[in-house]
Amino acid sequence: MNVRSASFRDLARVEQLYRDALAADESGPGPHPVSPVPQATLLRLWYALSKTLSSLVPLSDTGGVLFVAEDDAEGVVGFVQAQATSTRPSVWQIVNLCVAAGGAGHFARERLLTHLCNRGLEQGVHRFHVRLPLDHPLVGLFLAHGFTQFATEQILFHEAPEQIARSDAVPLTVRAARREDAGAIHLLYRRVTPSNIAAFEAPSLKTWQASFAQGSVSRIGRDEYKHLLAEQPGLVGWAAIRPAGAGRPSILSLMCEAHDPAIREGFLDTVLAELPPQPVSCVLRHYDSELIRSLQQRGFAVYGTQLLLVRDSGIKVRIRAMAKQSKQVLARVGVASSHVSSPSLTVLHPPERRERSLPR
Repeated sequence: MNVRSASFRDLARVEQLYRDALAADESGPGPHPVSPVPQATLLRLWYALSKTLSSLVPLSDTGGVLFVAEDDAEGVVGFVQAQATSTRPSVWQIVNLCVAAGGAGHFARERLLTHLCNRGLEQGVHRFHVRLPLDHPLVGLFLAHGFTQFATEQILFHEAPEQIARSDAVPLTVRAARREDAGAIHLLYRRVTPSNIAAFEAPSLKTWQASFAQGSVSRIGRDEYKHLLAEQPGLVGWAAIRPAGAGRPSILSLMCEAHDPAIREGFLDTVLAELPPQPVSCVLRHYDSELIRSLQQRGFAVYGTQLLLVRDSGIKVRIRAMAKQSKQVLARVGVASSHVSSPSLTVLHPPERRERSLPR
């Protein structure tokens, strides 16, 4: 079996494999295939790719790669797709891994994933991540290839936001966000997000702006998102509402630093009153448990849980200074320095350790 970069001649077959994978997911166990949440049974956030041929064409300006596995007898039996952003070219998100049914397709899964990771390492990629539905058949494959669970996400949905009941809390006053508020929103993110997750997702303000909430914070006032802020007097809550589009509900993004339940409930009441009268979905992490509980009390249903899996590779570090220091130490204990080599570059791999999954 040969794994190679896809060409335009492969795209018709790639699209067919993609559609077959969607059909298989929708007919398998899980939420009913007629769920009002688009692709609820797939839950790929794998990420919001449309079911069109053009979405599968890797564009050089987005850092996309697309590889296919080709069997001598059956032709193309699978493909894998990953994307990088302009701000973090050393991090790839795996957005699709689809194979044909049967033995050749089953064998192609491992070959495709191995090829993708090896090619990424050759191009300086040091981190790979993927989102998969809880209990998805591919979870075991990724874990076997060195991925570990990084976070758990829940997708919540409400059919009729205009029917959401208010709590007994006093509604908070909110205002529209301005472009100069981006720094304060970033600081709020750092306060409400566990440090290990924030260090992975947002090592800098620029990286965070480009990736958080699909980059909407960097476009405040310049796109269709409505950004709302709550201050007490410092910033305690942020929400972004993206209006519904063709085939998808409105999208609600939330952050709230509220040790006082009254502040959290009042903030939610105010934000939910701003939703348009269309179905709405919201994705929250395991550490947003209070927000999840509050939304459920208002009639939001959890339509699925997905895992964020991450794999880190070895890191290249310069050790000239370490070699020089070693020479000095050895000289003091009487070892001839002529026997000490001076390497300039070494690849260090993180020590093996058992990773404990974060709570779901």
